[in-house]
Amino acid sequence: MRLTLLPLLLASSLPFATQACGSDTSSKLIQVGDEHDGTHLFEPGTDGRECVTSAACEDGDLCTENRCVDSVCVSITVPTEECCETAVLFSETFDENVSDGVSFTQLNGAAGWHILDGRNASPPEALYFGDPERMTYNVGVHVAGEVRLPAVELPRDRETVLTMRLYALIETNPQYDIFQVDADIMDGGEVAATTTLLRKRDIPVDSYQGFALVSASLKELAGATVVVRISFDSVDDLNNGYEGVWVDDLQLLASCPLPTACETDVDCDDGDACTAEACSDVGCVSTNICDPIDNPITDVDVNPCAEPGAPADCCISDADCEDGNPATVNVCDGATCAVTLNPDQCLTATDCDDGDACTTETCGAGGVCEFEGTIGAGCCTPGTQRIADFDNETLQGIYVTDNFETGIFWTPDLTRSTSGKFALYCGDPVTQTYTYDRRVKSSATTRPLEIPAGGTTRIEFDLFKATRTAINYDVFQVFVLRDGALQAAWSSKLLPDGTTGGAWRHVAVPLTAYAGQQVQLRFVFDSVGVPPGSYEGTYVDSITLETGCQ
Repeated sequence: MRLTLLPLLLASSLPFATQACGSDTSSKLIQVGDEHDGTHLFEPGTDGRECVTSAACEDGDLCTENRCVDSVCVSITVPTEECCETAVLFSETFDENVSDGVSFTQLNGAAGWHILDGRNASPPEALYFGDPERMTYNVGVHVAGEVRLPAVELPRDRETVLTMRLYALIETNPQYDIFQVDADIMDGGEVAATTTLLRKRDIPVDSYQGFALVSASLKELAGATVVVRISFDSVDDLNNGYEGVWVDDLQLLASCPLPTACETDVDCDDGDACTAEACSDVGCVSTNICDPIDNPITDVDVNPCAEPGAPADCCISDADCEDGNPATVNVCDGATCAVTLNPDQCLTATDCDDGDACTTETCGAGGVCEFEGTIGAGCCTPGTQRIADFDNETLQGIYVTDNFETGIFWTPDLTRSTSGKFALYCGDPVTQTYTYDRRVKSSATTRPLEIPAGGTTRIEFDLFKATRTAINYDVFQVFVLRDGALQAAWSSKLLPDGTTGGAWRHVAVPLTAYAGQQVQLRFVFDSVGVPPGSYEGTYVDSITLETGCQ
């Protein structure tokens, strides 16, 4: 049942002599300077104390809001500048020796990224893309390059912002001379997904005229380990008579959370029984009041296979399903092992030869062939292939299943979207939840798709997932179906708490193992257990295949 916050009765009328805040309890008591029955009205250490009203919980600290929740005092930190310092997670001025872990790659030797003293936002040097001898990227050929920053673990409880000084002496057409910043989400040292942080169209006009401050939020990646990539691609060899791109004073900053505006505590209610919310002077603030031991459904590491009523052949990872048989491919589909026939059963790369000069073949884990596209002349053509946007309220060739015949399955829906009016929604469009008295599961499978042989191709889509914050429940996954074999590509378990945090999130999933192959993509939602009654569900929109040539 939803916890109710009792109103704050007295705190707003009490005088404070100072605007500072902190943990010095003696100074808090001096702020009040008034005693009642021989004791101070504000007593230190109120968090966790029994209470009847929120006023009885007030501790006099300007850095906290105090509320009485189910007869227990709860202290909620207020993220003001005085109470929260901005942390520098990574900083690079591109002067002489760059930080360990910064690396450079380029398409060819004609032009690339360099540390140079020609222009800068802070002396003496800056990062430059172009030919440092000619001071241009007009070198007669298509040029491109990338700078990779070292992996950084982002905090869960703060918003991380990427800032840099950018001077873009390039063509202003958004289709050419593309400057872009991406973040690879890492899992076990491998790229699990990619999110674009900054596109050329986001660059301010001032950056074409001099060094301008450019920033991008990483708040949707909170808790993830990311590798930021800065790239430039001329796209072609035409109209390149410009100096190039300069980047300086790059930082990853973890700032205070940005509260939502509010007037009363009711405005801050997020519907989650495991959070206590309050309306402070700076906006909505909240804290988690659930104990993972007493409330295992909120624990991100809880194992549903160890719970009563676990699904048959239960799993939480692909490793749980591996049978050691090279004739099969085994994956964890939601929470149930799925076994399909291996179309390859290879031992060496020779077993995988597809006769296509634009692909490189390897024999991957489990004896399954992998096909990587070649980047080079005659092999790669960059482009976008639209798969589905659901904007005419149809599935647009996508086949949907209701695995357990619950009536909860993928369907076009008007409630949320990122393009047009509709998105694909897994839930009941009447109640706008996925509530049911038993496990629900539905898959949405695309028509057969031809993955280009050359370049690198990704499946990209927008995801909105409002579900329980337990990564092993309410699982959303992307699978690749090739020649009857089901292979895992992406999972919501890679998200910090298994959800998108109440906002749309753009997801890019590499398909580098399927170059030149015909595949189908399958989107699966599995509640795993009996779904709760207070969560909205999962939406997918704007599904495209993106092919790049760098």
